Amino acid sequence: MYDIVRFERRGIPAVAVATEPFVDEAIEQARLLAMDDCRVVYVPHPVQLLTPAELRERAVAAFPAVVAALTSGRGPDPS
Repeated sequence: MYDIVRFERRGIPAVAVATEPFVDEAIEQARLLAMDDCRVVYVPHPVQLLTPAELRERAVAAFPAVVAALTSGRGPDPS
């Protein structure tokens, strides 16, 4: 999450991707980094046991949400 915040503070739109069980942790990390409105896309859990093909399917499924988050005009103010 730290790298996402660094990009956003430099005016570079960024999106964190986390699995659904880590929603609370992602929100808390963003809050602790003073970036409550950090863009995060949540994907189904687990991912560590997926085959490369299954992981690619998850990435392809998440891609529209990542693009939408990057282009929505929402997110933190870089100033």
